[in-house]
Amino acid sequence: MISQFPKFTALIIMGLVLATALFGVAKSDPNTSLVKYICNGNGYASGDPFENSVAYVLMDLMNVTPSQQSYDYRTVSPYPTAVAYGHATCSQALNNNDCANCLVSAKATVSGTCAGRIGGQVQLGDCTMRFENYPF
Repeated sequence: MISQFPKFTALIIMGLVLATALFGVAKSDPNTSLVKYICNGNGYASGDPFENSVAYVLMDLMNVTPSQQSYDYRTVSPYPTAVAYGHATCSQALNNNDCANCLVSAKATVSGTCAGRIGGQVQLGDCTMRFENYPF
């Protein structure tokens, strides 16, 4: 029985390695801890048309980035009176769902931290999100 133990252990390890190769890396939650944030010093008033542009851009970034190649996406609001620009990324180590979850946190963080500002950006452990009133 003792001589079988190393063989059995080796088979289990080989099985785990094969499963990882076939099915990908083990799932874990994205790192949504705040690394840094920056908010533009200029702001806008509640009800300003720019408010709708920011809401559009942040939602678009959150919804579309996880489906993009390399998890890298830029967008522009469709409202010509107050245009907002946005960019989001996720770590390549994440799967689509984890990227989406990270961006939910990024959107909530940048919306709360930079509320009423014409620009803001957050960097979380596994994703980033930025919006501005100018192209970047």
